[in-house]
Amino acid sequence: MKNNDIALVHRALAGDDTAFTVLMEKYQKQVHATVWRTIKDFHIAEDIVQETFLKAHQKLGTLKDPHRFSAWLNAIATRRCLAWFREKRLNSELSENIISATRQNDPYSGYLAGEQAQTASRELHEIVKKWLAKLPENERAVITLHYFDGMSCDEIAAFLGVTTNTIKSRLNRARNRLKKNEPLIQSTLDDFQFFATLSETIKTERNITLRIKTTTENGEQLGEGTLSLKRTDALLGLTGFNFGWVGSNPVETLSTTFLATFITPFLLRFPTVIGDTWTQEGFWDSQAQTTLDRYEQIHASAEVFPICLKHKSVFIDTAPHPQNDIPRIIDNERYELDAKHANLIKNLVNGTRYLWFANGIGLVKMRYEHASGLTTETELFEYRVPGKTEESLPMQIGSTYTYKYHNIFRDETVFEKWRVIENF
Repeated sequence: MKNNDIALVHRALAGDDTAFTVLMEKYQKQVHATVWRTIKDFHIAEDIVQETFLKAHQKLGTLKDPHRFSAWLNAIATRRCLAWFREKRLNSELSENIISATRQNDPYSGYLAGEQAQTASRELHEIVKKWLAKLPENERAVITLHYFDGMSCDEIAAFLGVTTNTIKSRLNRARNRLKKNEPLIQSTLDDFQFFATLSETIKTERNITLRIKTTTENGEQLGEGTLSLKRTDALLGLTGFNFGWVGSNPVETLSTTFLATFITPFLLRFPTVIGDTWTQEGFWDSQAQTTLDRYEQIHASAEVFPICLKHKSVFIDTAPHPQNDIPRIIDNERYELDAKHANLIKNLVNGTRYLWFANGIGLVKMRYEHASGLTTETELFEYRVPGKTEESLPMQIGSTYTYKYHNIFRDETVFEKWRVIENF
């Protein structure tokens, strides 16, 4: 059956419409049953089935693995169900507003309808976050890797170092736990293709949380905390930082996290294109100009990375008494800079920062040439990431990165470990 699908897909891609018709006839009843069970309306289900096959025909060239045609088709159907579900369940007025805007040819009404659509999407995202937050961490990780990152049970098992049966067990427990405790899921999408559909929404805005721990080479702890990022279709940027230092002034224990991600509100914009340049106002009233310079080979302690995106940022005009300094959110309390450290921040932030990102892995090296004449260098010491992706900074849940560097205030080597604990 699968081999037959492969042949039909290849014929359809070659322009044989009869082959796609055969695929439609083969799977029409199956798709209708899935949609009908989800939507609970026979006639609406018929419309969604037609939309599903139309979309499948248009997007057939994007199907990377023809033997998974059936699963791919089902995912399209459930995405169409979600569109219906979101319109009817999360924002019942959205459809009427759009129709009204069309009839009136009113730009403001159209804008308002669009804003409501974005609000509905954000509401859905927040609902999913709350659902997942109720799961134990090991189950939440499996759900996220499987449904949102598209990893198979075998791949997750290899990454986490457990058996495939263990992953399947965790997956089933998480499904049953959510189904039992969340009536909204139980009443709408019992087959749990819901998660496959939700992944399309989640991908447009993902909240990433890193747990960070910094120690000396001898194991002395310097600090620990969390860093929060947000990834949208357009940008990857900082949203929060909650870090505690042990027995030292925060300015004197500047970390990889601080220097690599903390100086500007956003770090990357998408798509990443060599030669792309942008400017933004950084923290401490600095001005930053960033350029995606070129691809280079980078040698780090972890390994040699043959193709790395070189990200160059030039910082100028940091104020001696900055007004928009980020330390106000450190340790949930405002940290006031004295005159000595305010001037030090100016000399440290002003300068040129180079970051190198390896596709599918993330940050592998940083070099910060400060205006003070000092240089901070960081390299990836070891890492562990799941799955395969071409993103410059993927940050899948469960990923770990350890960096080593010489802090400019210390003689000994410092190690900083990142662990991604949230990405959905």
